[in-house]
Amino acid sequence: MPVGFPATRSGVEQRILKSLFTPAEARLATAMSYRREPADSICQRAAQAGLLDPAVEDGPAMLEAMAKKGSIFKIDSDPRFRYALLPFAIGMFEFQLRHLTREFYEDTARYFREAFGLAYLSTPLPQMRVIPVSESITDTQHIATYDEIRQIIEQAEGKIGVADCICRKGKDLAGEACKKTDRRELCLGFRDYFDTYQREGWFRPIDKTEALEILARSEKEGLVLQATNEQYPQAVCACCGCCCGILNTLNAIANPADFVAANYRARVDAEKCTGCGVCEARCQMAAIFVTDGNAWVDERRCIGCGVCVPACPADALSMIPVRKPHMPPETTGELYERLMREKSRWGKAKTVLRILRHMRLKDVPALIKG
Repeated sequence: MPVGFPATRSGVEQRILKSLFTPAEARLATAMSYRREPADSICQRAAQAGLLDPAVEDGPAMLEAMAKKGSIFKIDSDPRFRYALLPFAIGMFEFQLRHLTREFYEDTARYFREAFGLAYLSTPLPQMRVIPVSESITDTQHIATYDEIRQIIEQAEGKIGVADCICRKGKDLAGEACKKTDRRELCLGFRDYFDTYQREGWFRPIDKTEALEILARSEKEGLVLQATNEQYPQAVCACCGCCCGILNTLNAIANPADFVAANYRARVDAEKCTGCGVCEARCQMAAIFVTDGNAWVDERRCIGCGVCVPACPADALSMIPVRKPHMPPETTGELYERLMREKSRWGKAKTVLRILRHMRLKDVPALIKG
């Protein structure tokens, strides 16, 4: 898989797998990959490898059962459906929207802390990217289409749906309500994700107008927009530091800016800044501080979301392009192929070293323990 599913000392990953697959389904799944294939190709390969007994097991029916549970991906393609494995996140976890339990959510949170968070950070090309909120970009800035949320909505070709945020749903089950918003229905899906969520009844279709209204409310509440890392995204999430597993993972390190795909960073105009502290309170990444009457941006922590800019009463904040802009792969298939090509057996070790360069010595034991 482009993003792996590493083992842990506690075995929490085994509990997760057992809730997603029966033993027979797990055997069939090992004959699959992230590449999309028709059922007959998968089942033939599984039978040849001794992973499926066609005489007593109905392979296509098993694939359908796994897709309905959100354990694998089923893609509406002409002339027949295709199936593929999903990363744990973004993928299997998000597809548990209608099956989520407190136990599964708590296992997921633990798995992020113990192993998956590091696996997520270890890919040279991130799975997700940060899109600046619309109000943070001026008309004079020539922003690329794939970074402009309104253009992403326009290009969805009518395939737009909204679903409950699974991270906040999980927090609710754990008795920890979101501190940033009372809304739950705010995650947008397009293209293949739209087809999947609509087919399984996991969300409701909406039009462009409602999508933009939802995004406007998310921007007003200071939520961070994260899209799947393609030029034509499958989904856009509205995230916060108290609920989002990805932002929580990034917040746990000193230099999250090194691990995100974002094309902008915040900048403070010291002459305009009044030191009111609105930006510091609004930032989800603890990247802005007010000292001696002025705000300043920690560039190691700023992920370019832009939520601070429209909230500044003195108009002292703006977004500036990064030196090396990120151009996302065009499609999901290209994203996964690039992740596989660039994957390294030493990826986790390199990631730890990148993190350690910015950590305080007293924080190192916690990282090693995790």
